[in-house]
Amino acid sequence: MAASCLRWAVLGVFAAVLTGCGGPSGPPRFRVSGPVTCGGRPVPHGEILFSPDGRQGNKGPQGIAIIKDGRYDTEGSRAPGASGGPTVVRVTALESPGGGLIGEHEFTIDLPQADSEQPIEIPAPAKPGRGPEI
Repeated sequence: MAASCLRWAVLGVFAAVLTGCGGPSGPPRFRVSGPVTCGGRPVPHGEILFSPDGRQGNKGPQGIAIIKDGRYDTEGSRAPGASGGPTVVRVTALESPGGGLIGEHEFTIDLPQADSEQPIEIPAPAKPGRGPEI
């Protein structure tokens, strides 16, 4: 009987450690949002990945934002917020949710350690017939 109680107590502690005891854990995340354009026109759909730039000593969680109708917001995504500081941003711009690729763009930015609006401009692709006709 005592072994059974001990086993349940150990499992309870293990579950609390895995779930973080129900409270916030890890480094802080900050909401990042704003407009996304390509060649000056709103991007209809896509995704943005915010990765801390480890080469510049930044650590923390990645953030993801969905682009919809020319805007993005990390709030409510499967990886909400960004850690702030030096960040590598990877943008994939699409014509529609399952549609053709408009362009991909990667750049670095020093995000503030606070919620912020960050406009993103993707250079128009060099391919004729792509980009500005969004």
